[in-house]
Amino acid sequence: MTRWFGSSGIRGPFHKINPSFCMKFGIAVGKTLKTDTTAYIASDIRKTSDLLKSSIMSGYSSESGSIIDIGLAPTPVLAYLSYCKENLGIMITASHNPPSNNGIKLFLNGTECKEAIEFRIEETLEKEFVKLDRSLISKDSWKDVGLISHERNEVHFDSYFKFILKSIKIDNLAMKVVLDCANNVPNLTSPQILKNIGVKSLITINNDMDAFFLGRPSEPSAENLNTLKQTVIRENADIGIAHDGDGDRFAIIDEKGHFVNPTAIISFFADHFNYSNQNRNTVVLSSDCTKQTKDIVEKKGGIVIQSKIGRNREFVDNNNILFLAEPNKLIFPEFSKWIDGLFPVLKLLKLSQLNPISEIMKEYDKRKVLRKAVAITDKERPRIFELVKNLPENWSKDIRDISELDGMKLFFKDNSIVLIRFSGTESKIKFYIESPSIKKNIAILGKLVKEFDFDSTGFDC
Repeated sequence: MTRWFGSSGIRGPFHKINPSFCMKFGIAVGKTLKTDTTAYIASDIRKTSDLLKSSIMSGYSSESGSIIDIGLAPTPVLAYLSYCKENLGIMITASHNPPSNNGIKLFLNGTECKEAIEFRIEETLEKEFVKLDRSLISKDSWKDVGLISHERNEVHFDSYFKFILKSIKIDNLAMKVVLDCANNVPNLTSPQILKNIGVKSLITINNDMDAFFLGRPSEPSAENLNTLKQTVIRENADIGIAHDGDGDRFAIIDEKGHFVNPTAIISFFADHFNYSNQNRNTVVLSSDCTKQTKDIVEKKGGIVIQSKIGRNREFVDNNNILFLAEPNKLIFPEFSKWIDGLFPVLKLLKLSQLNPISEIMKEYDKRKVLRKAVAITDKERPRIFELVKNLPENWSKDIRDISELDGMKLFFKDNSIVLIRFSGTESKIKFYIESPSIKKNIAILGKLVKEFDFDSTGFDC
């Protein structure tokens, strides 16, 4: 069976995620979920979003219930609306992928759809839809099709603002903030919320909506945030905040203009929970979180569940969960069951109590992390798969333990860790290297380049 869903929805270039596919996909979702409730749909600013959205709405409404388009909105707003209305939410976005790509995320009652539902939708696509024609429509009468309608996004933004500001109390925050909205839909909500909590001064960059992401690539990585770093230094700001394209991810620049390691932020939050309640003392960590975070939770009496990258949502309904973390993508059940790119920032600002971010994070950045990725072709995949499979044997004298929960994770005797996995959203193989020193990480990367016969200039982040 063809796997369409990756670790975070469906993504791909326009020749793959095209109107024909989206029509079929909309019908498949309607057939699979068999709901007569009204669904909501939104999109980011990508050039193909309206085209693909129209196709999905047509397919879904022909097979299931009505659907309401709220226009442009960040993913957390769409997830919030799905939660409030107790229904299906469909988000058209490829998140941090380039503007040539697009994709789809599904939410049920505020939670991103779990893998079991994704499998059922894929089975429908595989079994029933060979070509797009009249036979795809199972309803006999035109009277049974759902309605397609539109609502102003501002109404839902106002409701979301109230929800997030009710969830965390911050008043008159005497900080100077620089906000980078990635030329996309976060610009519709994040500036207003920061103004509402009373930041002393708010400076925005990349705040023009631009379907080509001319300000910077959408992923909020250290390499992509040079303008934000420079602006924080020039403006003598207390913090820089960056979003990805659809607003469910975030990155932090400290007051010195340095990129804050996302795993340090996770360790910071993990250290600020109370684990004394035995009925609610569990933290879910994706496989690319650091050993330092795990050690903090367990030292404080908490329980750690390890998860595949992109799959923390499988645990979100467990009542004993305090926190679900993947670098840049955090879920706080006290607030929501979806990934939100602004709530963690507000929580960080509140917990920091106006202390310098660089000083706060120093304690939580003892494990150094190096992340690299290499674009690969389908032809290269079998060779690389064999190399990954053989690594434990080739490096056996240095390895003390192995985990195959999510790709191949190697635990070395010198306390360093390497995770190697195929990306769930792009045609890439990813390397996550963790050790007590940057120098050690670079040395391990050199060994990997040699082992896989990669050109080191082909690596990105």
